[in-house]
Amino acid sequence: MGRRSGVLWGLLASVLVLLLGMAAPVWADDTLDRGVGSEWSSLDPHVNFDAAAAWIQMDAYEGLINFDEIGQIIPGAAEKWEASPDGLTYTFHLRDGLKWSNGDKLVAQDFVNGILRTLNPDTGSEKGYYFYSTVQIKGAKDLAEGKVKDPASLGVSAPDDRTVVIQLLTPAPHMLQLMGGYHVPPLHKPSFDKYGAAVFIDPAHLVTNGAYIIKEVVPQSHVLMEKNPNYWDAANVKIPFVKYHVTEDVATELKRYQAGEIDITYDIPLNQIEDLKAATPAEVQIAPSTEITYFSFNLTHEAFKNIDLRRALSLAIDRETLEGKIVKGEAIPTFSFGGGFTPDYKGPQIAEATMTQGEREALAKDLYAKAGYGPDNPLKITVVATISEDAKRRAQGVALMWKKVLGVETDVQPMERKAWLDAFYAGTWDVFSDDLVGDFAGPETFLAYMRPSSEPGYNWVKPEYDAAMDEAAKLSDLPSRYVALAKAEKILLDDYIFAPISIVPGRHLVKPSVHGWGDSAAGYNNSQFLSLE
Repeated sequence: MGRRSGVLWGLLASVLVLLLGMAAPVWADDTLDRGVGSEWSSLDPHVNFDAAAAWIQMDAYEGLINFDEIGQIIPGAAEKWEASPDGLTYTFHLRDGLKWSNGDKLVAQDFVNGILRTLNPDTGSEKGYYFYSTVQIKGAKDLAEGKVKDPASLGVSAPDDRTVVIQLLTPAPHMLQLMGGYHVPPLHKPSFDKYGAAVFIDPAHLVTNGAYIIKEVVPQSHVLMEKNPNYWDAANVKIPFVKYHVTEDVATELKRYQAGEIDITYDIPLNQIEDLKAATPAEVQIAPSTEITYFSFNLTHEAFKNIDLRRALSLAIDRETLEGKIVKGEAIPTFSFGGGFTPDYKGPQIAEATMTQGEREALAKDLYAKAGYGPDNPLKITVVATISEDAKRRAQGVALMWKKVLGVETDVQPMERKAWLDAFYAGTWDVFSDDLVGDFAGPETFLAYMRPSSEPGYNWVKPEYDAAMDEAAKLSDLPSRYVALAKAEKILLDDYIFAPISIVPGRHLVKPSVHGWGDSAAGYNNSQFLSLE
């Protein structure tokens, strides 16, 4: 990446324009280079559940709403919307003249088709729960479970080409947060019908509606995107090309950043955060995020059916030491799951949160022995984690604590992101080094995900939790809703199906030449709002 400037170059450029009658040459780099960590798990917009791949998706697709530089809701494909007085019907009005990247007219039914495909069991999407758990759209759950196949049963309709109507079963104050390009990407049905699910996302065939078009996909290397001339706001998209680089090794990513090959990193090497803050403070972007880490226990394994063992493992983790002295990534230790993201939500913690760490460890030893384990019969388990630096440190740190406090023999197995996700659904793990990036800064995005019907991978069946979430969903005013959600979260935490660990900040290095970067808790930093100078 090279940039040239100065009086001499300006003079030469002027002379060239006069002599050759052509536009002045642009010496600045026209490509924004972004690190994306491990390779994307999927680029299928209705399947992808990967937060990093969502950056690519949000550049390629625009939802009914969009998110600005700091993650605030702004109009997207819909120029305006309104909710009914009871909060059960949302009506979105599309902009006039919307087009797909190939020039086809984009209509309201395209958004209906996108939601229908996400809910279709044949799609195999992990995002369907958005529409029957995080919010409850009429008919969505029955479609997702295959009980009903008639698309007309879904409470999402297009009465005309510019109107999308969504009917809810219960009020959802957070409804608009799930109407972005990651959540409700439209479906270009002609290309999908022609090429099928596996091929319609190939760059040679892919048709998108966002600020950028995917032009090239090279596995284990990069995704190259080009500005979409048919995007309704193309005139205000300043960067012609965006290239997302696979940057699995954070140390290598830093070297590429320092060499000028990367403009925005996926992460920062943990052992260099302080040095980088001292050397280039303006380039270090560390901000609150909605990412929470936790260690999930495989409830299908006989050992983990014992709640005493699950409690023992959770209590033996010294979260302050783990995050402050081992991981050292500026994460905030937590004993909650849905809290810490909005000051208005007063969520619960695990029952032992008010104990000292010494008291927790003493109790952990008693519970471990009660579960039938000890020096003559140590627990032997595997922990599956990603290969990211902080995930490996966290898993290895927890393994050391379990060994020291309880005598547990732990094998940590770091994996590339896609293999890690595959392992989760295959159930080939004892303990899963888990994390979830919330779609918005509120408890509901986390608690809805843990409903048994939403994420069956945890194999947790708890009718009381579902009932508590159902009660919360009936309430339209946030203070009352938060009180009800806190009751549901207590049921979740009391079962110790996972050990909550920490709230992780967003960590990026951003070149001074990149303008428009803002702190977005859910990680919405769309390239369309950035510029290169």
